[in-house]
Amino acid sequence: MSVLLLCEDRTLATALDSQLSSRGRALKRLSADELLADPALADGAILINALLIPGEAVGPGLPLVQKTLLSLLASRLQCYIAISDARVLEGLDADTALTENVTPAAMTVEAQRLAEMEEGLLSAPCQSLVLRAGPLIASSGENFLAALLESLMAGEVVGLRNAGQSCPTPVSDLARVLSAMVDQLTCGAPCRGIYHYQSSGSCSAYAFAEIAYAHASQYLANAPDIVEDPRGWDWPAELPVLQCERLLRNFGIKQLPWRAWLPKLIKSLCEDASNECL
Repeated sequence: MSVLLLCEDRTLATALDSQLSSRGRALKRLSADELLADPALADGAILINALLIPGEAVGPGLPLVQKTLLSLLASRLQCYIAISDARVLEGLDADTALTENVTPAAMTVEAQRLAEMEEGLLSAPCQSLVLRAGPLIASSGENFLAALLESLMAGEVVGLRNAGQSCPTPVSDLARVLSAMVDQLTCGAPCRGIYHYQSSGSCSAYAFAEIAYAHASQYLANAPDIVEDPRGWDWPAELPVLQCERLLRNFGIKQLPWRAWLPKLIKSLCEDASNECL
């Protein structure tokens, strides 16, 4: 069974390819136009639509792209997995982790677009899954961790908010989850619906930066301080903490702590930056 990926983020594509390769599966990355031009590629395939990166802008064209894909390919696909995020739940009481059963509030334009995408997919005739994820961090590309270390290496004092809680999720951890879902789906698991995944460990942007700073200090000479600032940096979007028990119950996929991934990510970021300066 082939696995197709729609994704403009090279970091996620590379991580997912590595995870699937380790399981003996091949990944074919292509654009929506390429897939629509050759619909036979979808026959019996699992399609992962990762055109949305959690926390990034939700363009007006994303719901239309998905609607077009479903209209032409739904009957051909084995399964369709779409990446979404928790902005669809903006405005809800987030004192506790939000479950998949919560009705989306969809108060902002971006939340409305996400809700439209989710509803359209779940009403499609193929087996369809929505995976809502947390703000992504990685050792390359545009993300919160990379931007933080880039500023510190440039000698900038970084102010961060110590208020809203979220769960940063390493790209490699999200790739692990997607690969494990593919394994279950190829075995015929009937797991249609909405699922949540964030790496475990909620924290504010400032608390995360404190931990990242501690790990990075061994690589950074005379690094400037990070400071609390109510008007400073925050997570890239309102992504509340999500409850992830349904993924464990239906797929057997456990949450892993983002702290376990952090030392390797920071080492890679700092060493890459040092090599660029040579």
